[in-house]
Amino acid sequence: LSPRALHFAVRDAGLPREQVKTFGRRLHWRDLASFHLSVFPEMPWRPIRAHYASHEWSGDASALRAWQRGNTGFPMVDAGMRCLYATGWMHQSVRMVVASFLIEYLGISWVDGARWFHDTLVDADLAINSMMWQNAGRSGIDQWNFVLSPETGSQDPSGGYVRKWVPELAGLPTKHLHAPWKAPAATLSA
Repeated sequence: LSPRALHFAVRDAGLPREQVKTFGRRLHWRDLASFHLSVFPEMPWRPIRAHYASHEWSGDASALRAWQRGNTGFPMVDAGMRCLYATGWMHQSVRMVVASFLIEYLGISWVDGARWFHDTLVDADLAINSMMWQNAGRSGIDQWNFVLSPETGSQDPSGGYVRKWVPELAGLPTKHLHAPWKAPAATLSA
């Protein structure tokens, strides 16, 4: 099945325009990633932007393990990582939150994140996984110029996702769920 045939079949299927657009973008990213991997075969472990190879990363194995197991203390990150470990899958927007956290908050190399995701995702694809982690680590061709905060709850406004995967926080009000350390003591003890 060629990507082109798939693209036109979906486009002509009568689906809502927004769904077709989202699917098309994902299909194009997939092919771009495959192209990148063919041009940069060391992309899974070596930065495409060579000057990032000298970046000093944290070697904190306990922080990496806490991230992998969903025990960082940041509910959105923990929910995403627990979901990944239990199901082998994670929504794209949550993937971006946990990637930002690993790289920007913990200072751990994107390579460690890429390896964990490749070993844990049921839909792991070496090319797309490597490209997205390179971009998160700012060493890829389309490097991210943003950091997604794990505290805002923007990816989980109702709190349902965190409540499902971090049940120990299920009783907290939604306004404190994504940053429980900001909740009043009375709220935490209730």
